Amino acid sequence: MFDIVPIRVFGTSSIGVFLATNNSVTFLPPDVPEKIDDIVRNTLRTTVARLTVAKSPLLGIFTVVNDNGVLLPPMVLEEEIRLFKALGLNVEVLNTKYTAISNLILAGNKVGLVSPLLEPSVRKVVADVLGVEVIVDTIAGNPLVGSLAVLNSRGVLVAPEATDEDLKKLAEYFKAKTDLGTVNKGKSFLRGGIVVNDHGALVGDETAGPEFMRIQQVLG
Repeated sequence: MFDIVPIRVFGTSSIGVFLATNNSVTFLPPDVPEKIDDIVRNTLRTTVARLTVAKSPLLGIFTVVNDNGVLLPPMVLEEEIRLFKALGLNVEVLNTKYTAISNLILAGNKVGLVSPLLEPSVRKVVADVLGVEVIVDTIAGNPLVGSLAVLNSRGVLVAPEATDEDLKKLAEYFKAKTDLGTVNKGKSFLRGGIVVNDHGALVGDETAGPEFMRIQQVLG
């Protein structure tokens, strides 16, 4: 059973900038209405943790998470790091000049696709904390690999700009079916509109019927 449920967060369909999930916990900003907690529990089948990064609600932009760990940007506060650690995950702050780290890393549980923009010194930390093999590459020549695709253990959904060659490479890297898709009526920055794990997906509420079908085909 793989449910896909449309939601809005803070009045927008760009739900992926605020939420992040793995297969056991979903991060929500503190001010999200409680009814979203229930939707998360029923759809993604995880617990819910209410957190901020640098006092910001943009958890989907400022965290990279898989079942092994969480990466955080340099401006995260000490007390926030403690709250992430209390969840029992490996937690590490990346020593990078970038803050929107989720745009630069597409992380599964075994492989992490890392942008060539991310400093080479940081790649080992990504490998160690997330427990992944790190591959450095772009998607459609774009270094923002984390914003152009979403994945779970079954599939990788990629922005329509990706070439056949990109799809072939990604299928090989992640050993999962790979296909093109959009969210919120044609938006190709998928990460901004989908929050997905192996149990289900939350999508922005502007997502259209054909987009639902493609998400189900690739990730469900």
